[in-house]
Amino acid sequence: MLRRRYDLPLGRDGSGRLVPWIVALMSYLAALTLAGALALGVLAWRWTEEVSGAVSVLLPPALEDAAAQPQDRLEKARAALKGLSGVAGVEVLEAAEVARRLEPWLGSGASAGDLPLPRLLVVRLGPAVRPDLAAMRAVLADIAPGAVVDDHGVWRAEIARLAARMMALAGFAVLLIALTGAVVVVFAVRSGLAVHRETIEVLHFIGAHDDYITRQFRTHTMWLSFLGGLIGLVLLGATEAFLWQAAQNLDPALLPRIGLGAWQWGVLGALPGLIAFAGMMAIASSAARRTVRRALARLV
Repeated sequence: MLRRRYDLPLGRDGSGRLVPWIVALMSYLAALTLAGALALGVLAWRWTEEVSGAVSVLLPPALEDAAAQPQDRLEKARAALKGLSGVAGVEVLEAAEVARRLEPWLGSGASAGDLPLPRLLVVRLGPAVRPDLAAMRAVLADIAPGAVVDDHGVWRAEIARLAARMMALAGFAVLLIALTGAVVVVFAVRSGLAVHRETIEVLHFIGAHDDYITRQFRTHTMWLSFLGGLIGLVLLGATEAFLWQAAQNLDPALLPRIGLGAWQWGVLGALPGLIAFAGMMAIASSAARRTVRRALARLV
C-alpha cells in the first residue's frame, strides 16, 4: 500500500538503510514504556480500590493475658463495629495468620502462642459509604483501649502520587523517544535530498511540482517507518509474552487480583504497541514532509 514506484531512485542509496531499524527500536522502547505506565496505573488503581472500601482495626494485645488474646473482647469489638451504620461486614484475621505476616520481623520460630500479638479486624463498608473513624474509635474505647483505626488514606494518597509521577516520567520518556525518532527521520531525508539533488533539479526543470517531490520522499519514508514499526510490534509481543509467562509463577498474594477479562488483557497488551506504531508513522510523515518542503524552498 505504501510502497510504490518512485521517479527518484530512493531505494538505491543508503540514506534510509538504518531508518527501519532505528524506528523499530524507538517504537519498541516507546511501546514498552507505555505498557509499563499502563500496567502501573492499573495496579495502583486496583490497590487503592481494594482498600478504599475497608478500614483496618488493630486491637492491641491484652497485657494481663499475654499468652492468648481474650476471645470475648474480640467478639465484642466485632459486634460493636458491625452495628455501626454503613458497615457491611467485619472480618477477623486469625492469630496464626497475623504471626505468619509478622514472620519476616519475628523470625520463623515465632508462633501465635509465643508472643502477645495484636489482632486485626477488617471492616468492610457499603457502596459509596465514607468511613466514620470517630464512631469506630468511640465504640472501641471501652472494649479495647488503644485500638488503632486506619482507613489507609495516607497510604492510598502516597500510592496515587507515586503512580502519577511514574506515569508523568513515562510520558516524558516517550516524548524524548518521539523527538529522537523525528531527528533520525530528518537526517535520513536530508541525506536523501543531498544524494539526489541533481535529479531533483532536473525534475524541477521539466516542470515537477514541489508537492510531487515531497510526496515521493514522504511515501518512501513512511514505508521504511512502516517496516520498522512492524519489527517493533513483533519485539513488543515477544517481550509481553515472556513477562506474562514469568508472572504466572508469582505468588498470587504478592500482587492484587486485577480481575480483567481475556479481551481486556488483549487490549491492554496491544494498545501501547498500536499507539507507538501510529505515533512513529505520524512523526515520520510530518518530519519528512516539512524537511523536504524547506529544502525545496531553498532550491528555488
